[in-house]
Amino acid sequence: MAEPNAIGARNKGVMTKKRIIRFLASLKLAVVIVLGLGAITAWGTIVEAQYNAEIAGKVVYRSVWMYGFLGALCVSLTAVMIDRWPWKKRHAAFVLAHIGILILLGGAWITQKFGIDGSMVFAIGESSKHVILPGPELTVYSSIDAQSYTRLSYLDRDFYMDPLPPGGIEIPLPDAKLKILDYLPFSIRERKIVASDAKTGAPAVRFQLQNANVNMTEWLLGSGPARDAVKDLGPAKIVLTGGHYRPLEPENAIVLTPGPDGESIGYEILTRRDPASAVGGGAAARKGTVKAGGVIETPWMGLVMRVLNYLPAAKEDVIFHKRERPTEMTTEALKVRFNEHESWVALDSIIKFYTDAAVYVVSYANRRIDLAKAFDDPAFNMTLKKFDVGRYQGTMRAASYESLINIPALGDVLISMNEPLKHNGFTFYQASFQEDEGGRPTHSVLSVNRDPGRFLKYLGSLLIVLGSSLLFYNKRKAARAAVGGDAA
Repeated sequence: MAEPNAIGARNKGVMTKKRIIRFLASLKLAVVIVLGLGAITAWGTIVEAQYNAEIAGKVVYRSVWMYGFLGALCVSLTAVMIDRWPWKKRHAAFVLAHIGILILLGGAWITQKFGIDGSMVFAIGESSKHVILPGPELTVYSSIDAQSYTRLSYLDRDFYMDPLPPGGIEIPLPDAKLKILDYLPFSIRERKIVASDAKTGAPAVRFQLQNANVNMTEWLLGSGPARDAVKDLGPAKIVLTGGHYRPLEPENAIVLTPGPDGESIGYEILTRRDPASAVGGGAAARKGTVKAGGVIETPWMGLVMRVLNYLPAAKEDVIFHKRERPTEMTTEALKVRFNEHESWVALDSIIKFYTDAAVYVVSYANRRIDLAKAFDDPAFNMTLKKFDVGRYQGTMRAASYESLINIPALGDVLISMNEPLKHNGFTFYQASFQEDEGGRPTHSVLSVNRDPGRFLKYLGSLLIVLGSSLLFYNKRKAARAAVGGDAA
């Protein structure tokens, strides 16, 4: 026979557990949780309106406050079901609804933790197997011959949520010093062409094109003797070349060649109507030399080209100006110091540094996943064979667009706005496309989604609907029984 003290202690423990469960299942706690979730949601709406959905997700929807209140909601729902134990037939409605909410939240957590939501960008005719994900990473590569590169350092850090320390971050390199000095979450990029030394600089021309309908001014920075700098304006091109430029087919172009004296620029005007403009032809339609301030007459609709400035050796200097709020024009940027040289690198761009022994490339870009390697499926090595855009009549506005993708395991597959591709747990949607200045499509953008929690979210939603329907059915049944009892 148990001692009275032991029985009393056990009864006291049972009563304590019941009080805790009843507190967790109480309406007062439920009201606090609902109000808390409502306040966080309102906060998130304000942040999203002032910034964007990405910042709202970081600051609010994936914050410790949101996870804390959602965790408290799960505990409260579980305590309510325990408090009603043992369940009876009339408890089926609320049990189904509560279990459905728990399963739905569990599915959402699995999606958040293990899901993939990114994009793939293809140039027409090119292959891709990488998904670009939100969240930047800093990678440093090195090369001795500027052909093959080795990754030296990798930093996966969200500088918005995990700011730089006061002294910055040092990244060790074999024969150099690299340090991250500053971070701008929202900045506007300003591109300047400035004079440089002859060793590292390239020719640059600032020109103005003008007629009754056109007036534009722009810089054209050369790329070296083996590469031409081209500004494609659609009907014609402006080309700055270090060699002898001849297109494969006749085209309209103004070809500029730096002169040996460092002051004059040679020019040739190529036209589609002149067979001599193509490879294998003779002299160009028109040619001559011009200096800064000079004018080049063209045969196209009274178009005049003025050479406003000419630098025989120039470089691009990029400055980033801080902004308090994001816009379509803003980007993230890091300020880095390589040895004694300071530079800015924007998100999704690279910057090169040189030493006597090696070339270093600093890449600051969104994270990428190699799907073919990560999921051991060669079908993810896709090739964009064709891209079509349908336009609204009389406009350049896109009405529809679709990609013809070649997949090794499936052959040619058409992905359009309303017909996604589903393969191996992934769904590929036709999201958008990129086009050049002439309105011609150059890249296709697919949205890539993998949702391992989808089944649980669907199941949870179904249970909530069943529980709610059963609740209304039981209330209606009880009301009819009450009416029948009063009539009797």
